[in-house]
Amino acid sequence: MAKRMSTFKQAVQLIEQADTCLVVAHLNPDGDTLGSALALYHGLYLLRKHTVRLLCHDPVPEIYRFLPGSTAVETEQQPITVYDLALVCDMSQLNRAGRHEPLIRAARRIVQIDHHMPQEVFADVRLVDQSAAATAEIAYRLLRALRVPFTPEIATCLLTGIVTDTFSFKFPNTTPRTLRIAAHLQSCGASISEINEQVFETRSFSAVKLLGLALSTLKRTEDGRIAWAIIPRSAFEEAGASEEETEGIVNFVRSIHGVQVAMLLRESPNRKIRVSLRSRGAINVALIAQQFGGGGHENAAGCTLEMSLSEAEHALLHEVQKWMACSTSTNPSA
Repeated sequence: MAKRMSTFKQAVQLIEQADTCLVVAHLNPDGDTLGSALALYHGLYLLRKHTVRLLCHDPVPEIYRFLPGSTAVETEQQPITVYDLALVCDMSQLNRAGRHEPLIRAARRIVQIDHHMPQEVFADVRLVDQSAAATAEIAYRLLRALRVPFTPEIATCLLTGIVTDTFSFKFPNTTPRTLRIAAHLQSCGASISEINEQVFETRSFSAVKLLGLALSTLKRTEDGRIAWAIIPRSAFEEAGASEEETEGIVNFVRSIHGVQVAMLLRESPNRKIRVSLRSRGAINVALIAQQFGGGGHENAAGCTLEMSLSEAEHALLHEVQKWMACSTSTNPSA
């Protein structure tokens, strides 16, 4: 009996056969989706593909504009064209592509590259590994399988994805494999110190002002295990800040002593409530986010709610408390 071809070999075969390629990052892009997508974009050019397009529903946030090739990211809706291959980065379901979803579905073949719990089967080949700290780890393995040279540009993009999704190797998703990959990328020309400076240590005046306004709304439950902050539209207007400048605020909430689940609720221009969730230990906030149509991974997830800020605050708090009670009741050491 012939041995079944591995998913990486299948992906390599599809990429080698493709002449026109799409690479797509998810809406509200973070460092992992952008770093992975940009690394693949550079890699496909090195493979001399005829056409390579890099799409994202939203613009690249200011803190990620240092990434090599970030100016190539296109946001405008494209006419439906049948591409040979679409590479979808860091998405467990295709609605995370926003306005570019129809273009992906029209492609002849789709490769999914992700480290989240799958919520939709949409790809011909699925490179999904939930043990990976970041999608960038999987993109790294794919580029190695393709024998693409790791230029400083590719290394910087991939290492940024890893650094952001591990919170600079502080999160428990950091594994020995993660550190080995990071070491190799550093040897290829990526700078951890520069990435940390750009992502975690550099903020605009408006972003810092927005941080202050957000933290002024801090609340926590009586037992101190859940804490959250709220950013209404009025705060964005007062700070002169944009949606992208909320990046990282939820981690300040998570840093409070005794907090096991942190939440950031922000009111978007269309009045929908976008939510970031972070946790410590065994509380899986991805499962909480899924209750509201969102997703993510165990200690970092998000969702969008179509209700008022106060309604969203009440609904989320109720759901988190319910999940935490279940987690405690099933923990033998509780």
